[in-house]
Amino acid sequence: MTHATIPEFAILGHPNEGKSTLVSTLTEDDTVRVSPFPGETTVCRTYTVTLDDKPLIRFMDTPGFQAPRKTLAWFQTYTGPPEKIIEAFLAEHEGEKTFADECELLGPVAKGAGIIYVADGSRPVRQNDLAEMEILRLTGLPRMAVINCKGVDEKHLASWRTEFRKTFNAVRLFNAHNATLKDRLDLLAALITVDPEWEPALTHVVTALNNEWGHRLRRSVDAMTDLFHFALTHTVSSALGDEGKKGETEKKLASRFQEALRKKEFQTRETIRRTFRHSLFDVEMPEGSVLQQDLFDKRTFKLLGLTQKQLATAAATCGGAAGAAIDLATAGHSLGLFTVLGSIGGAASAFLGERRIAKAKVSGIPIGGQELTLGPCRNLQVLFVLLDRILLYFRLITSRSHGKRDEAALTVEETALLNDSVSRHLTAPEKKAFQDLFKATGKQDTAATEKALEEIRTLIFTHINSQ
Repeated sequence: MTHATIPEFAILGHPNEGKSTLVSTLTEDDTVRVSPFPGETTVCRTYTVTLDDKPLIRFMDTPGFQAPRKTLAWFQTYTGPPEKIIEAFLAEHEGEKTFADECELLGPVAKGAGIIYVADGSRPVRQNDLAEMEILRLTGLPRMAVINCKGVDEKHLASWRTEFRKTFNAVRLFNAHNATLKDRLDLLAALITVDPEWEPALTHVVTALNNEWGHRLRRSVDAMTDLFHFALTHTVSSALGDEGKKGETEKKLASRFQEALRKKEFQTRETIRRTFRHSLFDVEMPEGSVLQQDLFDKRTFKLLGLTQKQLATAAATCGGAAGAAIDLATAGHSLGLFTVLGSIGGAASAFLGERRIAKAKVSGIPIGGQELTLGPCRNLQVLFVLLDRILLYFRLITSRSHGKRDEAALTVEETALLNDSVSRHLTAPEKKAFQDLFKATGKQDTAATEKALEEIRTLIFTHINSQ
C-alpha cells in the first residue's frame, strides 16, 4: 500500500463472533446488518469510510468459516507455490456447496485485502478456531487477530492470546460494542505494525480520521452556541385585535415561545447525531432521564442547572440592567418554570418563586393596531439547563458504538446526571462567559455578544475534547 492506495481489509472469523459489529464500528455505519443469529452474512459486503466524499479505507464483511477442518486438510496437502495457495483453493472448489462460504470469505484476501481475524474471547478456544488460525497462517499473508469479548467472562483471554501469538503478526483486544474513537484509531494504528508496506496508507487514514474528529467537535460546538444564542434572542409576536383578549393572546404566545425553544433544542440534537453518523438507529434515552423530561418541566430544572445559591450569585454578577427585564405579563399564565432569575433588589431576590421566563410587551404597529411580543428569554438558568442537557446528549451520542444494536435504553443513572452537571462545576471565569452572553444579548450589543459566544465555544470545545 502507498499513500495514494485505499487500504482494504477483510474481516474474517467463525460465524457470530462479532465480525459485522466490528465492521459497523470501524466504519461508523449503522446500516451494516448485525444479527445475534449465526450465518446471517452469506456474501461479502464492502463498506467504505469516506471523507469529503472521497474513499479513505474499506472493510469487507465476510461470511463465517463453515468447513474449517476440511479446508485446512486441503491447505496442508497443497504442494504448489505458497503464494498461490488461496488462488488454487478457489479455482479447485469454486461452485462446491461444501466450501461456498470459504470461497466467498477468501475471495477478498486473494485480491489483496489485509486480514483481520475476529474471535469472541469470552468463550474457550475450540478446535475449529485452531483450524481457522492455521489456514490463515498458511496463506503467508500479514494478519491481525482481534479479540472481541461479547460477554463479561475474561478467564479465556490468556488462552486466546497464547494461540494468536503463534499464528498472527499482531493481537489486539477490542470491544466493538463499546469502542471509542481512540480505540478505533489505536486499532488502525496497530495495523501499521503488521506490515511495513501498509504504513504510508494507514498513517494517512489515522491522521485524516483524527482531524475529522476535531472538525466534528467544532461543528457540534457551533450548533450548541447557536442554541444558546437563539434562546436569548428569540421572540414571538401576534397582532392584538381585542384588548379584552390580551390574556388569551399572551397564553398562545407563551406556548409558541416554548415550542420554538423545544424545536431548536431538538434540531441541535439532530445536528450532533448526524455529525457523528448515527442515521439508522436513534439513541434511546432511559425512562426517567432528564433528557426525556420536557425542557420546561420543573424537574428538569431541579436536576440540572445551577443551584439556588449559585443562581443568586450569578444574578448579582450580571447586574440589575441585565436581570430586570424578566416580567412576563401573561395574566398569570405559566411557562412551566419553577423559578425566574433576576437581580431586582439584589442577589437575595434572584429566586423570586415566579414561573415566568421572558418579557412581554405591547407595541404599536404601522397599521394602527397593536402587536404583542413575547421574548427574548431573560432567565439565565435556562442557559445552564440547555448547556447540561446538550452536553449530556453529546456524551451519549459520541460514546455509542455504531455496532450496538440492542433496543434497550441507554443506561444513564440519575445520580451520574447530577454529578456530571457541567454548569454546577463551572469556574468563576467560565460562568462569566455565560453571564457576559446574557448581558450582551439583553443590551443587543452585537460585538459583545459575538465575543461572549467565542469564549463559550472555546470553553465547550476544551471540555468535550478532554472527555
